Amino acid sequence: MRLAHLRQFLLTACALGAVPTSWAAEGFKLRFPLSGTLGGEIVASADKPGLFGSLAITQISLDKVTDGSGQARQQGASGNFATPAPVAGTVRTASYSGTVNFDLRQTQTNANLILGYLTEDMYGGGRLSVVFNLPYVARMDRRLNLGGPTPTLSPLSPALTTPPLPAGTAAAAQASAQRGFDTAYQAGLASQSAGASGVTDGLGDAELTAAWVYRQDRLRLVTGLTLAVPTGKYSAASGALNPGFGNFYTLRPGVALAYSPATNWTLGARGSLGFNTRNKDNQIKSGNFAALDLAAAYRSPIGVIGPHVLMVRQTTDDSGGTLGANRFSSTGVGLFFTTLIPGLDAAVNLSYMNTLRSKNALSGSFFQIRVSKAF
Repeated sequence: MRLAHLRQFLLTACALGAVPTSWAAEGFKLRFPLSGTLGGEIVASADKPGLFGSLAITQISLDKVTDGSGQARQQGASGNFATPAPVAGTVRTASYSGTVNFDLRQTQTNANLILGYLTEDMYGGGRLSVVFNLPYVARMDRRLNLGGPTPTLSPLSPALTTPPLPAGTAAAAQASAQRGFDTAYQAGLASQSAGASGVTDGLGDAELTAAWVYRQDRLRLVTGLTLAVPTGKYSAASGALNPGFGNFYTLRPGVALAYSPATNWTLGARGSLGFNTRNKDNQIKSGNFAALDLAAAYRSPIGVIGPHVLMVRQTTDDSGGTLGANRFSSTGVGLFFTTLIPGLDAAVNLSYMNTLRSKNALSGSFFQIRVSKAF
């Protein structure tokens, strides 16, 4: 067979060797608000029975997706190909192994409409509360660039030694294969980058919370259970570019405690657990997780200000996916400020949260404005 024909066969074979990169089951995120909400909640005015509501707008700016070491994500890419027709009478194969770098930039604007009711009657010394949270992703703009050097192909096998071929044929064939593979490999990265990038919007996953609220002197205790349901816009074929998390449910029990050791100071903590069912669309189960919110609030003449910290850790492995355990971990720190809107008898809470460190997670900053009112 002529070398020119050999080169064409190898170019065709290389084009079949797409780069096998993967995105996590739910896009390196969990069903938990990483913006942090505890700061504004622990300084809420005395519980008023009846209807209440909030409108929250959150601006999210993500600058990377991390790997298991906490660094910008790198993922292995390996595979093999075979010539689509015999070369010199024999089908030749080669393998490759390399690394793909993930360069992510994403901005997102979320709006959450929160409606609730607090009972007038007391139960066990506290009141019962029901809260409905409907999120809407006004705009999600993701730009993902997959890059990295083209791996070196292994020697073609079986080697081009028989039948007797002109001197240099094997080396020329290998070089030709590498050039063709480089073109196909980089084209594959560009194609996957484009497929994981884009702009979208739509409803997110709604949440329903039932809670028991207890208050006595300087202490406020809230225990509750939140169910997140797959109402959001979602397509398994869209990968991570979805306002919704997927076709599965998440149950989050939790308990929050706020205590005022002094007139102008309030300390708060909230612990939550998350239990996920299996995604019916792709049969992947994202691991269960635990979260801890901490906040401290100082009451100044113009409002309440303080720091807050949020830690979320996945406690069980993902199953059914291609990335193994892939345990999510994220720690964020920030500030919040709460004050009253004159004349409206409503509270406005401004908060900022920045990811301090993360593993197998999206990393960035979260700015939120939330207006709340009891009716």
